[in-house]
Amino acid sequence: MFELLTPNEQTPRITVFGVGGCGCNTINQLSQSAIADNVQLVAVNTDAQSLKLSLCSTRLQIGQQVTKGLGAGARPEKGYEAAKESDTEIRDLIEQADVVFITGGMGGGTGTGAIPFMASVAAELNKPLVAVVTTPFSIEGHQRSKIAKAGIDELMQQADAVIVLPNDKLLEALDKKISLVNAFYQSNRILQDVLQGLTTTISQSGLINIDLNDFVEVISHHGRAAMGVAKQMQGDDLQLTINNALKNPLLEQIDLTKAKGAIVSVMATEQIELSQYNCIGATLQQQLDPDALVIIGLTIVPELDCELELMVIATGISDEPLDKVVKPDGAHIQINSMVEDETLNNDRQKELAKPVTVSKERFDTSELLNLHDFLKERSARAISVPEEELDIPTYTRKQNC
Repeated sequence: MFELLTPNEQTPRITVFGVGGCGCNTINQLSQSAIADNVQLVAVNTDAQSLKLSLCSTRLQIGQQVTKGLGAGARPEKGYEAAKESDTEIRDLIEQADVVFITGGMGGGTGTGAIPFMASVAAELNKPLVAVVTTPFSIEGHQRSKIAKAGIDELMQQADAVIVLPNDKLLEALDKKISLVNAFYQSNRILQDVLQGLTTTISQSGLINIDLNDFVEVISHHGRAAMGVAKQMQGDDLQLTINNALKNPLLEQIDLTKAKGAIVSVMATEQIELSQYNCIGATLQQQLDPDALVIIGLTIVPELDCELELMVIATGISDEPLDKVVKPDGAHIQINSMVEDETLNNDRQKELAKPVTVSKERFDTSELLNLHDFLKERSARAISVPEEELDIPTYTRKQNC
């Protein structure tokens, strides 16, 4: 008697790397949560003493010769060299995965230097990669923010999707009296919830199925991304649940209408109504670009502890409000300016160490705008704005011009 075997029974393997101090803290939190068996957690650090405190079973000390196990000293170039030294070990771990997540903090040494290098290895091995990184608090100083920005710029060239969690959002969105530990827990919870939702979605056969190739297709749109999870309890408003999933207050502010793709996973009990599923799809189509690739799946989970759970990952979100600096080889690096998006500071020029051009016709490639003249001009323009338009955001007013 012959037994028919299903060729696609293999469960996709998801590997999550936590890089540096911040990343390893996230891995510790994930280690204590209910993560599926097909998710491998890996702590990566240059600091041997800190790495010993990691709760996951797989730990990788990178750059033993470069750093002597003492950390990267807030120097991204040292973090990069440490990752490069441990290229073989990193490559072996990434090669075993079907999907790679990398999480860590930008602005220090290990995370800022090693994460872009690891992303380049994943790209070379053709492994889909989502990076979830934090940016420093404003009180940590301009220099640290500048390092973080440079690290994200480099990461954007390598990762399929980059999700940014600004630490300053913790101050805005959470209760001022919340403890620092609980605040970071809430930030890490975004990744935790998405991982749990994602593993359930692509590891189980759904009523309306989303497979690994669907996920890969959606995140192949390079650029910034947003992700969120929301639960709906009995009697909750469905529209509010959808909005909570799309607009998590701890994420950076990005325009979802510019997303080129989205994967939406609905997990629900058998009581889900057709009208609810239809409402989710219709609302998302309104929020996203009409030409965006949107894949919506439904998995029935009888033991679900809520009415339904919604997970959204929107990808390929462009940064059009930001200026683009063009390297001679044609690669683009996007930069944030201190005075909206019309100047390029000297420090940034020195970092690039190559001739650059600013994509504004009013500038000659060898000139920089005089800051005092610029502020004087801005002041004159501000007076000319009609009073009734002051409530309209600056970026929207510029688009309407």
